[in-house]
Amino acid sequence: MSESIVAPYHTLLSRDIRPIRNWCEWLQRWQAAESFEEMLGLLHCGFNVSLERGEYGEKEHNQIGRLTFYFTIAAGWEDYILLRSPADGNRSYDLGRDASGNRVTKTTSELRQQLARKAFDILCLNFFKNYLEEDRDRENWMWKWVAIAVSEQLFPVIQSFFRAEKRQYGGISIRNLSRSRKKSHGEQTAVDFLFNLANFIWDWREQEIRSYYSRKEELERENVSMRARVDAAKPWIVELLSWLDNLNLLRKRISELDETCLAKLKEIAMRAEIDNPSSTEFCNRKRLVVSLDEACYVGSKAAWFLKEHELWLREHTRLEAIRKAEERKRGAERELQKLTAK
Repeated sequence: MSESIVAPYHTLLSRDIRPIRNWCEWLQRWQAAESFEEMLGLLHCGFNVSLERGEYGEKEHNQIGRLTFYFTIAAGWEDYILLRSPADGNRSYDLGRDASGNRVTKTTSELRQQLARKAFDILCLNFFKNYLEEDRDRENWMWKWVAIAVSEQLFPVIQSFFRAEKRQYGGISIRNLSRSRKKSHGEQTAVDFLFNLANFIWDWREQEIRSYYSRKEELERENVSMRARVDAAKPWIVELLSWLDNLNLLRKRISELDETCLAKLKEIAMRAEIDNPSSTEFCNRKRLVVSLDEACYVGSKAAWFLKEHELWLREHTRLEAIRKAEERKRGAERELQKLTAK
C-alpha cells in the first residue's frame, strides 16, 4: 500500500484577506502607494469599491468625485512627453525581460504614462461605454446625461480633458486623443462618446415647467444654468468635430448654428495653409490663407461648411420672404372678395 500524500499547508489560510472597504480607504492606499505595480492594481479595481461611508465622521464621496479623480490621472495617457518632469533626469528602471528575452526598461515618465493609460482604459469601460446607446425612453436618456456627464461638476473636467491646444510645431490638436486614424477599441469608445455628447448638446431642450410644480423656481434655475453650459460648450464641440473630421454631424443642425459657432468655424478655416509661390525659402513655402475662398480652394471642410451655411441662410431668407408674400397675397384676395361681394 502506497503512503498517503499529505497536501502542503496553503499559505493563504494564514492571511487575513478582505476587500478594500470603500473609496475613502482606496484613496488612502493610493496616497500611500510607492510602487508602480501597487498603483496599477489600485487603478484596476477603483470602480469596484463602494462609495458609501464606512464609519462615522468619514468623508462622503460620490461617483462624480471618483470620475474626476480618474480623469485627473488619465490626463497625458497618449503622450509620455506631457508627463515628464525636470526632476526625472535620465533615470530608468529595469522591468525584467519580455517574451523574446529582451531586457525591458522604462523611464519615470513612461511609467507615469502607463498609469495614465490604465486610468483612461478604466474610464472607457466604466464611463464612456455607458453613454454609447440611447435609452429607449428619450426622457431617461437625457436625464442620464444631465445627471453625470454634463453636470456642473463633471462637464468642465471633460472639456478640459479633451481641450484643443496648439502643437509645438504648429497646428491644433485635441489633448488626450491620438492623431492616428486607426484607434484602439478604448479610444474609439471615447470618440463615440464625444459624438453622442455632440448630439446631446444640440438636442437638449429646457424642462417644461408647469405653474403648479412645487419646485418651479428651482427647475427654472436649473434650466438657466444648463442652457448656459450647453451654449458655451458649442464652439468646443465644433472644434472637436472638425478635428475628428465629422462636421457632417452638424449638417442637420445648420439652422441652429449661432454666431459663436460660425466664428469658431471661420477660425478653423483660416488655419489652413496654401502654397506660397513667391517665397524661395524652404521654411516659407506655405502661408496661411487670407480668405475663405482660399481656404475652400485648399479643401478646408470648415470653409466649405461656412459656404454651405451662407447658401442655406440666403435661400432660407428668400423662401421665407416668398412665403410671407404669398400669405399677404392670399389675405389681400380674401379682403378683396369681401369688399366686392357687398
